Amino acid sequence: MVMILNRKKIPFFISSLVVVLVSFTVFGLLFVWIIPLVFHQISIFQSNIPDIVNEVFGFLNSTYKKFSAYFGNIPQGKELLDASVNHLRIWASGLALSSFGGIITGVGEILSMILLPFLVLLMLLYRDTYQSFFKEFIVQIFGEKYYKVFQDIGSMVFEYLKGILIVIVIIGIVISSGLYLMKINFSLLIGIFSGISFVVPYVGSVVSIAVAVMVSYLQYHSLGVSLEVFIFYAIVHFIGGNILIPLLFSRQLRVDPLSTLIAILIAGGLFGVWGIIAAVPLFGVIIILYRNLLVLLK
Repeated sequence: MVMILNRKKIPFFISSLVVVLVSFTVFGLLFVWIIPLVFHQISIFQSNIPDIVNEVFGFLNSTYKKFSAYFGNIPQGKELLDASVNHLRIWASGLALSSFGGIITGVGEILSMILLPFLVLLMLLYRDTYQSFFKEFIVQIFGEKYYKVFQDIGSMVFEYLKGILIVIVIIGIVISSGLYLMKINFSLLIGIFSGISFVVPYVGSVVSIAVAVMVSYLQYHSLGVSLEVFIFYAIVHFIGGNILIPLLFSRQLRVDPLSTLIAILIAGGLFGVWGIIAAVPLFGVIIILYRNLLVLLK
């Protein structure tokens, strides 16, 4: 946006200032509208935690009774069910406190975002200076031919971050709107969670679908409604994975599913949740290094 305005003969400083002010004004209006709704749904969810746990316990217990009627009583299965329910109750009892602490932390982070417009403006104004310094630094240490490797890595990471941000926003809006029209509770929270979970290929889709289906079943106790939610999610994720992502993501990120899942498992085992989120771009960096350095070393 800055470069487009700059090509229209608008000075670079004015272009950067206008884009930053307009962008953060839009984001500010969205936050003013969305954050109160999110907090409201979180408070409702916290108050409903005991009922949700009891619903889950009743569902698991009735399922186990039906299973026992057909295949006989299995003591180990009953022990596993009781242990799982106890863990669920412990997790639910601590969820309210952790969620409240998360809200307090989130408010602090929102306040710190006041500095973001100034940071972005300075990054735009001094971008060329730092790019020149970085290029000179790389060329002096590694040589001219290795600078392209770092350019490819920077381009890949930029394309990934830009694409994944657009995907998160689109998936979140579509899922929230669809669930709202289907009158599913916590539609905004589930939509936000679904958009963010889309960052993790394959695994995120499965988890978000399972959460939405479970919430719909606990709300209506209807397999028909749960099936409708499942079909809706399947359509959205199919379109997102097969049309939206190929249009937005760079070709450099197109790797086969098996390699992607292996990268997610390894990065998740080493670095936890952040490793799972960063697995795909890290894998893309490794591929670029391998392809380019292999040619250079020959």
